[in-house]
Amino acid sequence: MMKSAIIFLFLVINTLNIKAQDPNWSVNTAGYQYSMTFTSFLNSNGTTLSSTDDRVAAFVNDEIRGVANVVYVASVHKYVAYLSVYANTDNETISFKMYDSVNDVVIDVDKTQNFVIDGNVGGVFQSYSIAKPALNNEAVLNSFGFVGVSNESQTIVNNKINVVLPIDTAITNLVAEFSLSDGARFFVENVKQISGVTEQDFTNPILYKIVSEDESKLLEYEVHVTLGNVNTEIPELVLLTDETSFVKQVPLIVNLKTNVAIYGLKKESISLSNAVVLSINKLDEFNYSLQIVPIQQGLFSIEIFANSVFNNENAGNLISNKLFYTYDLISPYVLSIKREKPTNEITNSHTLEFTVIFNEAVENVTASVFETISNTTINVTKETDAKYKVTIAAVNNYLGVVSLNIKSVNDIKDRAGNVLINSTIKITQN
Repeated sequence: MMKSAIIFLFLVINTLNIKAQDPNWSVNTAGYQYSMTFTSFLNSNGTTLSSTDDRVAAFVNDEIRGVANVVYVASVHKYVAYLSVYANTDNETISFKMYDSVNDVVIDVDKTQNFVIDGNVGGVFQSYSIAKPALNNEAVLNSFGFVGVSNESQTIVNNKINVVLPIDTAITNLVAEFSLSDGARFFVENVKQISGVTEQDFTNPILYKIVSEDESKLLEYEVHVTLGNVNTEIPELVLLTDETSFVKQVPLIVNLKTNVAIYGLKKESISLSNAVVLSINKLDEFNYSLQIVPIQQGLFSIEIFANSVFNNENAGNLISNKLFYTYDLISPYVLSIKREKPTNEITNSHTLEFTVIFNEAVENVTASVFETISNTTINVTKETDAKYKVTIAAVNNYLGVVSLNIKSVNDIKDRAGNVLINSTIKITQN
């Protein structure tokens, strides 16, 4: 009897010693040509393994192909295992086992993955789930609201949550309350949100990310909060600018005014020719400032497509007005000067008449910008924006060369404000 008891006690102690030992998992990486990496998290019975003694192993046909311990990533407050798996053949079936060091057990996981040469699965934020039992793969937003505030209206369309709150609501410190599918989590800028606890400033739209319990699925919801009654008016967009149609200073500022609050305005909403959108700045609910940069000299334009932005009821906008501009950096110059044949064929004419043609439309061409011999009169007549008639009168008492000059300091400019490249005209009077 004593001998049987001693044998039984020996078997119990031996069994306990075997259980207390970590699994002797190791892999000879030199024996394989290829690798595949997993950024994973381990979960046993709904609890994420978080000890540095916890580990995961990968197998192919019961042959160990990779081992990794759990590490803590402080930037995301998360425990992950960086697992490298090795093989000589593509598309082999990988199975997994976990070691739970707290409970000192090895767990077979009911999950497999095909080996992909140089494959990379999972990331720190959205990791590959190795769990038993398997975790929920749904990412569903069941409800969304705010603590202590009654919505005037709420719509969820195309992953955009539009909430209208009473006009006197302070939206800079709202606490969201929400319901998600089992095990799913809500994040803002990778910071976990707690329903009924986490506070946010909703002056501008906030992007929420919902991640399923097994982290295989991620959805984004953009939350827009506005105040006052729901406005069902169709958005009407008007483009305005203080600039003339000819510009040389860039970027060009174009203002956008709307009749109702809108959402969804982005660079892709704006139709441009020979130009790009540098930035969009929201001034308030009804006003935006757009910075536009022409691509090259010449004509460019801007308008906003219909149904590019939406009101709180998800009604699309009407097409906006269209603005045209000319981008001009080149200074104007005199293209040609021609002395006109006088109508009076008398040799000693009292006047000299010329046609001055510029290469483009110019402004400020007056008698004061010309200079010639003294005791004469200069008259300028505009025939077109680029063509002017210049008459020098009372030259009958002068003999010799008559010079007609454009003063070095003058106000002649093109419509974009580029100053004239100076020219000198010399005329001989007989």
